[in-house]
Amino acid sequence: MIVIGYFSIALIVFIVWFTSFWNDSATSKTDLISWIALVIGPLIWPVVLPLSLLQITSKKSVVPVKSE
Repeated sequence: MIVIGYFSIALIVFIVWFTSFWNDSATSKTDLISWIALVIGPLIWPVVLPLSLLQITSKKSVVPVKSE
């Protein structure tokens, strides 16, 4: 079930990114690095997202103490 969810969301992300990539007139459609980034990006989002959330939640908020 998790694998199906992973690939479903990866496919949705790929479609959104591909549409944006294809409609962007400034990006070369023949650049191999652009295509590699377009394919690899949706595949690694489940790794990057939890790590980003872990980093955000692990930072302790620093509240300055007012001296009275």
